[in-house]
Amino acid sequence: MQKVKIILDRQSDVIQFVSIANTIEQDVSLQDNEGHCVNAKSLMGCLYSLEFNELYVTSEYENLSSKFVRFLA
Repeated sequence: MQKVKIILDRQSDVIQFVSIANTIEQDVSLQDNEGHCVNAKSLMGCLYSLEFNELYVTSEYENLSSKFVRFLA
């Protein structure tokens, strides 16, 4: 499992992020440092994650950071 810290500041970021996440075959999640977790392929889940203090994308996908390079913290 890979875990990469990212930043999503705006709704437009979320839309682009979800679009990229949906190109990955494996499960992709967004987590914070308090244990909250949402499906990163869900627009509603990702919009909710804008409330998280710190944000991490997690997945079994091997090249996770290269897929989300635009959002790296």
